[in-house]
Amino acid sequence: MVLASVIAVAMVPTLLTGCSGSTSSDGKGGLTDASLQLNWITNATWAGSYLADEKGYYKDEGLKVTIQTGGPNVDFMAALSSGQALVAFAGFTEPATLNQKGGDFEIVGTMYQKSPLSFISKAGSGIEKPSDLEGKRVGISTTALSVWNQFSKTADIDTSKVKIVPITTGPDPLVAGDIDAYLGFSNEGPAALAKLGVDSTYFLLQDYGYGYYVNVYTVRKQDLKDPTKRTLIKGLLKADLQGQLQAIKDPSAAGKITVDRYGDSLGLDVASETRAAKDAIPLFYSPTSEKKGIGYMGGDEMTLAMTTLNSILGTHLPLDGKGYVDMSLLDEIHKEDPSFGELPPLTNG
Repeated sequence: MVLASVIAVAMVPTLLTGCSGSTSSDGKGGLTDASLQLNWITNATWAGSYLADEKGYYKDEGLKVTIQTGGPNVDFMAALSSGQALVAFAGFTEPATLNQKGGDFEIVGTMYQKSPLSFISKAGSGIEKPSDLEGKRVGISTTALSVWNQFSKTADIDTSKVKIVPITTGPDPLVAGDIDAYLGFSNEGPAALAKLGVDSTYFLLQDYGYGYYVNVYTVRKQDLKDPTKRTLIKGLLKADLQGQLQAIKDPSAAGKITVDRYGDSLGLDVASETRAAKDAIPLFYSPTSEKKGIGYMGGDEMTLAMTTLNSILGTHLPLDGKGYVDMSLLDEIHKEDPSFGELPPLTNG
């Protein structure tokens, strides 16, 4: 995940394993092929999906799932639009942006309840809230300036007192002492800094009025209306969320499978990916998910997400997400199994 993907990513999808195409019969044990498109590289962000495959959750739903890698040269929404992928992980903004241009996308669940967008600084910096950025040098990439402009207004930051330093992604300028804080992701930045021997702290933008869902399960509306594809989407969603629960319960396993099966060629290491998996755990929790189960979208989180989305797009979409967010599949899953998706208690460990 990079800040550029907050708005959009481009180019052509590459297959990580298996075959292409959204669905087909593979002739092996009655499983149906289906593709899940990631919106970023195969790091620990997607450990839940890896575990869903490893532990046979997809297979239990009659699916043989191909996990398609994302990255800076991958147009993950094009893979979904063309039918190459049955389900794609996207940011909350991309499907809505495309829908404004005639797209046909709907969101059926979410990985995280909170956006990991955060301001990250060295431990002991005294930067604990938005106003603490005043008088500081803050690193922000060019692609994220619009986020800064919107957030600074929402959080009532006096921007005349903040020195913006253009950076690329990553923590290097913070380590070098060129900046005091930077806009990054809470599930990636602290782990990268720890690898460099730097302790860090952060605050989430979402906790100060600017936030939206990220890594949402996105499908084509036409596929939701097709009984056969709807059943496949439902099975993939259920299995994948079971994998996310396993990543929450065992971040060490999440870090290990990320490196062993998917990230070794990227130079990832188990310690950093395990730390990233641990740092992501709080993002799965909200009053809504603790009541309704992992993946469910609603409540104050939905209102905030839609308010932020409208501010980004200049639209007036309903604050309950109607017409854009559809929880009917999760409702069906919970009706069949009322205990599905129960999150373990959130601890500080």
